[in-house]
Amino acid sequence: MEYVPAKTIVTKTKSSEWFGMDYNMNIYRGCCHGCIYCDSRSDCYKIKDFDTVKAKENALSIIRDDLRRKVRTGVVGTGAMSDPYNPFEKELLLTRHALELVDAFGFGIGIATKSTLLLRDMDILCGIKEHSPVLCKITITTADDGLSKKIEPGAPVSSQRFEMLEQLSERGIFCGI
Repeated sequence: MEYVPAKTIVTKTKSSEWFGMDYNMNIYRGCCHGCIYCDSRSDCYKIKDFDTVKAKENALSIIRDDLRRKVRTGVVGTGAMSDPYNPFEKELLLTRHALELVDAFGFGIGIATKSTLLLRDMDILCGIKEHSPVLCKITITTADDGLSKKIEPGAPVSSQRFEMLEQLSERGIFCGI
């Protein structure tokens, strides 16, 4: 895993009217899902080697300090530029520990992902839900698993994501496609 320097990770959004997020949090840079429709690969974002996932150095201490300095709580969105549940997250646990910080500081969370690894953190999401909003946005572009393997080769197939939605919903987590 390559690490990139960061001064801040949790940043204020221009407007919470966009998906109800007050803050953005991107722990990783890049994505390895390989989706053919991904706009985050655009040259306008100036991310070299977007298909190579990099983590931000000292991410958890930066997130802790960022959250501690916020004057007011709100909903932290993650997954806008890269999936917070990329395959490296399984070992690194940066997203999981960031969710623990979000919970400890009384913030809500909005997660955009294609990964079923999200289910691993159901316990923390349920804890956050007790005091703040939790929203899980699951990207599903097709109900056809064969087609999803072609257009999103590094992501779980659609049927697995539909199953994840069902499990999230059964636990009272607000979720959608």
